[in-house]
Amino acid sequence: MTTSLARTPSTDTIAYRAKVAVVVPATNTVVQPEMEAMRPPGVTNHVTRMHLPPRPYDDQDAYKKALETEEGNLEDALKLVMVCEPHVVAHGHSIHSFRGDGQRAIDEENRLEALCGVPFITPSRAVLAGLQAIGNPKRIAILTPYWPPADNMIADFFRSCGYDVVATHGLKSVGPTAVARFSREQIMQGFEDTNTLDAEALIHVGTNLPVSGMTPEIEKKFGKPLIGVNVATYWLAMRRLGINDKLAGMGLLAEKY
Repeated sequence: MTTSLARTPSTDTIAYRAKVAVVVPATNTVVQPEMEAMRPPGVTNHVTRMHLPPRPYDDQDAYKKALETEEGNLEDALKLVMVCEPHVVAHGHSIHSFRGDGQRAIDEENRLEALCGVPFITPSRAVLAGLQAIGNPKRIAILTPYWPPADNMIADFFRSCGYDVVATHGLKSVGPTAVARFSREQIMQGFEDTNTLDAEALIHVGTNLPVSGMTPEIEKKFGKPLIGVNVATYWLAMRRLGINDKLAGMGLLAEKY
């Protein structure tokens, strides 16, 4: 069993308000710049990378099995970053946090907080917190970069938490780095294909899909709030620290709650 990684958080000359540890998969090129764009004055982000094996997208049975069993070296990545004495950890890897039901997500969040000794923000719990903050709309439509086994797993998670998943749409990325190459036009079309008249809110899962900076445009086009994993994760990290700055240009949740 891994021993505690806890350190006493500390500020410094640049991070005079807080330091944020950000954990991303080694292949992820979107979380770091997106969270840097959200960073308030006096807050600094410190990125550590975790290895994850690629899922075999060309074999859906193997893909589904990988979703259920893959681990990655999260704890090794945390060992590297916790020594800089951060105040919070923002996990920039979403799919694992949607395994199972809501109680499993709570248990995993609690385990990681106990390991690190500071708030640990998992994407699934952050999206739930974002939905609750905006009034808890129950009918949701979900866009991902994934394939059907992952989309089904995510939909089942939200249903276990009391939400009515009215639509899911996966962009079917052909590999982890390919997720970041979806164009703005492809992403907007993805939301077009996801949106339904009865959806009250849009959800984005998949941290390497560059959606955050498009959030105001998407919300305006469809007339609905969008809760995306990267925005929700960083927003909740700030709010858990008592930092209530508006995260400009990142949509309704980040700017008004």
